[in-house]
Amino acid sequence: MVYFIVNWVSSAVGLLLVAALLPGFRITDFQSAVIACGVVGLLSAGLGSLLKHAASSLTVALFGGLLLIVDAFLFRLSALLVPGFAMLGFLPALAGAALLLALNLALLRIPLKEDPLDSGSWLSS
Repeated sequence: MVYFIVNWVSSAVGLLLVAALLPGFRITDFQSAVIACGVVGLLSAGLGSLLKHAASSLTVALFGGLLLIVDAFLFRLSALLVPGFAMLGFLPALAGAALLLALNLALLRIPLKEDPLDSGSWLSS
């Protein structure tokens, strides 16, 4: 559970950093960033899984580049659904998805102490 919360908060902070670094991005406050990360996660788990599975052979042929395009599409779709989160077009969505992926990979490399209340976690393997 701690990993989930840390991942969500670090993604929200990363989204705020992306908005500060990239032109064409706008996030009004931290609450909008947290909600946007939740919506992106839900869309990625549902619609993203279907799209990535349907395009799996083409993804192999394009060396994974299609996955980034699907993520950018989901990013753009979440911006349409969440108030306080906006981007101007698909290119900022593509750059934002790539930058957020890099930030999440860097932030999640930080080791977390094990939660003593979380016994038998599926993440402990």
